[in-house]
Amino acid sequence: MSHRQFPLAHQRRRNRAALGAAFSVVLVGVGCAGGVAPEVSPSEIPALEARLEETPNDGDLVLRYSAALYSAGQCDSATAVARGGIALAPSKALGPLVVGQCLEAGDDYDGAVQVYESYLASYPEERGSGAVRARESLARHERALATARQALARESELAQVDAEPTTVAVLPVTIVGDEQYQPLSRGLAEILTTDLALLERFRMVERLQVGALLEEMELARTDRVDDGTAARVGRMLRAGRMVQGMATIPPDGATRLEASVLLSTGEVRNATSQEGRVRDLMRMEKEIVVDIAEQMGYTLSEAERRTILENGTQNLAAFLAYSQGLEAEDLGDYAAAAAYYGQAVRADPNFSGARSAYQGASAATTTTQGSPGSVTSVATTPPAPTDVLVETASLGDPLSSTVVDVAATDAEATAPTTPVQSGTTTSASQPPSTVTVVGTPPPVGVVRIFFLLP
Repeated sequence: MSHRQFPLAHQRRRNRAALGAAFSVVLVGVGCAGGVAPEVSPSEIPALEARLEETPNDGDLVLRYSAALYSAGQCDSATAVARGGIALAPSKALGPLVVGQCLEAGDDYDGAVQVYESYLASYPEERGSGAVRARESLARHERALATARQALARESELAQVDAEPTTVAVLPVTIVGDEQYQPLSRGLAEILTTDLALLERFRMVERLQVGALLEEMELARTDRVDDGTAARVGRMLRAGRMVQGMATIPPDGATRLEASVLLSTGEVRNATSQEGRVRDLMRMEKEIVVDIAEQMGYTLSEAERRTILENGTQNLAAFLAYSQGLEAEDLGDYAAAAAYYGQAVRADPNFSGARSAYQGASAATTTTQGSPGSVTSVATTPPAPTDVLVETASLGDPLSSTVVDVAATDAEATAPTTPVQSGTTTSASQPPSTVTVVGTPPPVGVVRIFFLLP
């Protein structure tokens, strides 16, 4: 049934006209005040239907009606009405939230993610966008878990199907050494995945999908996945190439980032490496991605090179905090994730990925714990303001008290590795050549990355 069709008798309409008018006054008052809309309930359905017969093209009313249907558990009708409301009021987050959550309820996580992504691509800073980001993250996690379970159930079948040669999956990077760097396992896997995804040649498997499969295989907490198991994971992910990395961080020595193409036979080809200090890790990762992509037969354009270099952050403290946020989010601790993402934003206010992640994690608790009727309130809540994070950073903050930003000159970038000296704290927003030291100069070591081809 579309939002224009309401099978109401004339007498029913007349008896409820006053109630419908009263409700519309409340709704308009809330909208004009620019505040958060009150929760909706199934009891409002009759009044909304009456009012919509008079003003069927009122986008706000149509969307609230869809939310009332959703709160009543009538997802089929709610979805149909919400899609009509989206056409009338595309910038409102309520429509995508109703449609998306109904799709999630039917285990259609792909459809839900598409709805959320489409909205955020057009309205990333609108009211309710934080809630949409939160729902997108939750849908991605649920999709990853469902897909992993399906892959394990179909493993023998998938083993008979050739993996896609242009599909690449990145395994969690093994971190050996100082415990404070363990979260980089997820962070490095994420940035490798997103960097390679910027190239049209490769179809990347989401980091969440890889992690969910390893979790189901009870391998997520092992130090390293052996080559045979990596090939097995690749088959279930339909990935023709697997990336497996290891970062060793001893007390002293130069940091060396290595990458190799590992064939399914175990043969290693086209090794490449970068050397530098630990604070140069993000720059080295970019150069490795560019080099290994070219060695796999993809010639990057200058625009693609720039896009990869600009993806993420060059601030190691920001990246470490972001990695901690990924770890907390994967464990379902959204409050901790928001705190870590907030630290990343304070360290580098230009880190757009951390900003988006912070807004989503900040809204996740409310979005997941609220009743179905709260969809109207979260849909009108402004996204968490990341500019406040930067303005309120203080010396008492664990991150701000241990971060020293050092702008490396060209000479420093090419000079032999020397002990890093603490310097004066500068702005968290730095040019691409800026690097970061976390507290006392951290240990340095070797990072190895392997690419597995079919």
